Amino acid sequence: MRSLAGTAVARNSLQPTTVDRRLIHEDARRIPQLLVSVRSADEAEKAIAGGAEILDIKDPSRGSLGMGRLSDISAIAELNPIANGRIPLSVALGELCDWSGADAIPDLPEGIRFAKMGLSHTSHDPEWISQWIRVRHLFRQQSGHRLSWVAVAYADADIANAPRIEQVLEAAIRTECEGLLIDTWQKDGQQLIDHVDAARLEEIQIRCHRSGLFLALAGCLNVGSLPKLQTVAADVIAIRSAACRKSDRNSELDSTQVAVFREKLHQVFSQTTANRSC
Repeated sequence: MRSLAGTAVARNSLQPTTVDRRLIHEDARRIPQLLVSVRSADEAEKAIAGGAEILDIKDPSRGSLGMGRLSDISAIAELNPIANGRIPLSVALGELCDWSGADAIPDLPEGIRFAKMGLSHTSHDPEWISQWIRVRHLFRQQSGHRLSWVAVAYADADIANAPRIEQVLEAAIRTECEGLLIDTWQKDGQQLIDHVDAARLEEIQIRCHRSGLFLALAGCLNVGSLPKLQTVAADVIAIRSAACRKSDRNSELDSTQVAVFREKLHQVFSQTTANRSC
């Protein structure tokens, strides 16, 4: 299993900024890493057994980026593959509006590499960027260790009342995020590609890589989604429902489902790589 630190040509931390600019095009040919969202240590172990290369902690019953319980976050962070740095760990922190009146910011355990929060219900707030920065700073201050932030843009921004993808990308660049995740806010069975076509995603991907950000794609993706995304040189493909029994994001995670998705991911993007090399 590849570690996040050694996946790309001379790349560290998935950021194209650490790669010689002449190698960006070559680097873009690689197979995206598979991120699986989990809610417990048991699910984390199943995801790793199925071939997940990055883990993300969230509570799917609490929305697109629902934050899990601190006890579960700590238990996952203590798992050996995560504690020893072999599997990078990400944590969902809910929506920015969840923290607007919060009395206390939780102390996140060490071992978490990436943090992210959604921006729903902020599109009409002219101060959303400064509020976003403020809450991010509070988390870093409280946790006592550096968190690398991933900006989250919702493909169904109009439904989520969130800034458009391009606005979030611009803010991510300005505020020194490490990456951009494009997800769906409303979990109604519609997929990312029902809201954003591949051509637009390709343009966003190019802007991300030129600006030194990695790009992650999520949003009810399944094996049938992959051929439609193969022209997008995403760095990470993220799943939850596709990793669960009956494709229900609220049901138990199944390591076999993870392995099936990972096999298809490699099959589709290996073919893309071969075609680009011709």
